[in-house]
Amino acid sequence: MVYVSHTGNLSGHHLSSSEEKPGLFVKSFMGDFMKKRYSNFFEKLICMGAVILAVIPLLYVAGKSVQVPEEYLTLFFKRPLYLRMMWNSLIITIPVLVGQLLLAPLAAYGFWQCRWKYKEILFYLYMIVMLMPLQLTLVPNYLVANWLGIQNSSLAIILPAMFQPLGVFLIRQQIQDFPQETLEAARLDGASEYRIYRSIVKPNLSSAIAAALILIFIDNWNIVDQAVIFLREPYQQPLSVYLCQILEEQPDIFYAASVFYAVPVLLIFLMGQNYLIQGISMSGVKA
Repeated sequence: MVYVSHTGNLSGHHLSSSEEKPGLFVKSFMGDFMKKRYSNFFEKLICMGAVILAVIPLLYVAGKSVQVPEEYLTLFFKRPLYLRMMWNSLIITIPVLVGQLLLAPLAAYGFWQCRWKYKEILFYLYMIVMLMPLQLTLVPNYLVANWLGIQNSSLAIILPAMFQPLGVFLIRQQIQDFPQETLEAARLDGASEYRIYRSIVKPNLSSAIAAALILIFIDNWNIVDQAVIFLREPYQQPLSVYLCQILEEQPDIFYAASVFYAVPVLLIFLMGQNYLIQGISMSGVKA
């Protein structure tokens, strides 16, 4: 007769450790498999939900604009003020990009190579400006613009934007991984600091520079607060501000105007998405 013990095993037929291990392995494997499966499912569900919430408004606006194609004809041929406002946006955005292209890599190189014991403190103070709310920085910018006499001018928006910290931050984070031995060898050969920066360092920062320019373009293309504060004349306003007026005054062309307003941003992103991903990822892993 075989008795069942209180442990649940058949007396006289105790399982050896070698017989228990396969069962434990199978249970552990199935548990890990199910955890990974459910984890992947929820990750995909969250990603799909985020994409749907972001894309649906864009598809709705694009669909409404296509339903009435005459809106585009009205926009381009009967509403010349729209193209004027787009030109105002370009007048603001392009000088900012040029200034950032010239100044941000130089500033990042200076923060990296400058032999000054307070440079890290200065850099972190500079980064605090990037973390401040925009409305807080508008006050000193307004006072400086008034002091320089450039109030009610695009320069009141362009000059502060040329020195915004985002480009310096992204480029400096990537430049820190550059080998110092290469720079020392160039200095021994008699190269100046500017030649080292122009011929050796800057060509290797193309991804970080491109990522910074894309983000800065999007930021300045969509400005609203700065334009409302600094530009008093309606004909000076950028397209980002004029869209609100179109919705109130000319709702019949609002959807076509919104779609065409998003075209430059989409083109910039599609052309530079590889640089954007590479620049941000490489900047994020640097110390």
